[in-house]
Amino acid sequence: MLKNIFLFMAVFFCSASAYSTEEVQVHAYTSSKGFTFRNFRLTLTPQNTILASDIRLKNSGYSREASNYRYEILDERSINYTEYGQFEIFIPEDKFPLKNNANTFIIARMPQTDPTIADFEEKITKKKQLYKKIVTMVKNNKGSVEVVLEFPHANTEKIDANVFFRAYNGDYIDKVGKL
Repeated sequence: MLKNIFLFMAVFFCSASAYSTEEVQVHAYTSSKGFTFRNFRLTLTPQNTILASDIRLKNSGYSREASNYRYEILDERSINYTEYGQFEIFIPEDKFPLKNNANTFIIARMPQTDPTIADFEEKITKKKQLYKKIVTMVKNNKGSVEVVLEFPHANTEKIDANVFFRAYNGDYIDKVGKL
């Protein structure tokens, strides 16, 4: 019995520390236009990643014909994905490693790529490959995908409910720190 209690406590403390802010190193840099961005690595798992088409989101107002574009589902069936590489995933606020203002989910959005920029097709392909890796991981309920997210918020102690996959000039950037 005592052995089971110790085992439970070890599992509890290990799982709680897996999302502590001490494990996430936030890198800050200032752009040439004076904006400060913060980026960090995050390991997505089936336990902390929810796809945009998940029923839990539909119950929160997300749909394919949302009256407010903020509630439109951005997945592989979205024109924003097929044409511009934009998608989003959701992370339960209690599984996100930084303090946040979210009520239920942190929304991680991949920005669109402008079709007039150089290497447009390669940049879209890179984004779609990342999304397919995330979808496969979630649907198979195994594995993990490491991503780099960023946020332009001044307060690193408590961020808004939105973060972005790190991008520059239409390309997903999988490195942390200054470009």
